[in-house]
Amino acid sequence: MGTLRDLQYALQEKIEELRQRDALIDELELELDQKDELIQKLQNELDKYRSVIKPATQQVHKASALQEQHRTKRQAISGEPTAFDIHELSHVTLPFYPKSPQSKGLIKEAILDNDFMKNLELSQIQEIVDCMYPVEYATDSCIIKEGDVGSLVYVMEDGKVEVTKESMKLCTMGPGKVFGELAILYNCTRTATVKTLTNVKLWAIDRQCFQTIMMRTGLIKHAEYMEFLKSVPTFQGLSEEILSKLADVMEEVSFLSVLVELSAICSHCSLHSSGSAFQGLLSWSDRAI
Repeated sequence: MGTLRDLQYALQEKIEELRQRDALIDELELELDQKDELIQKLQNELDKYRSVIKPATQQVHKASALQEQHRTKRQAISGEPTAFDIHELSHVTLPFYPKSPQSKGLIKEAILDNDFMKNLELSQIQEIVDCMYPVEYATDSCIIKEGDVGSLVYVMEDGKVEVTKESMKLCTMGPGKVFGELAILYNCTRTATVKTLTNVKLWAIDRQCFQTIMMRTGLIKHAEYMEFLKSVPTFQGLSEEILSKLADVMEEVSFLSVLVELSAICSHCSLHSSGSAFQGLLSWSDRAI
């Protein structure tokens, strides 16, 4: 009897051990599935970025060369060169399309959630929101075709679309997403195809309007920075060209209080002006100026 009980006890232990192993296997399989999903998502993002690097590189190199020749014009995030000046752009009247507060909030949040546009200034985002106009597409419509020249960037308000590249599905997108921005920002062809899965409602802005907003804001900021730098006694002996290069690398940040310290050996220059600080991430070297 003792032997039978021992065998029954040993069997119970084995059964429990197998149950625990099965539970561990289920847990590991679930973790593996989650990692596979993450890998696929990262692969899709990598494909998206790779697809724009090659066609955009030539445009960026051309723009960089022109910027070295015309550094007096700050060009925001766009890779496209421009020959406009602030006086021309100040007389350009941008279109305005009325929207509900909900639509305005959706567009703004979509832009702030986009990796390529989230660093725009709030004034730029507000102008983009105001300039966007409504567009609608029926189910199974092609909004963007891979390889085409892009002239519009969209924000989805309602519906669902599918994104494919070389006939391979990358993802689906719903309300509150930006798409088509790469062709506008980097002057390259469309990197993927976007087709509707349902009836969709979009907001769109064209290349010319977008570029006007980017250039005008950049030139206005550059002019403001130049005026400010000229008012700083330490910089009054510098040439116009050097001041312009300083203005190009400055950005405005706000603090509750600012301690100003200027030093010829510092690598982080903060200049106080009107309750905010113009912060130039520069070094006092030929590379920076």
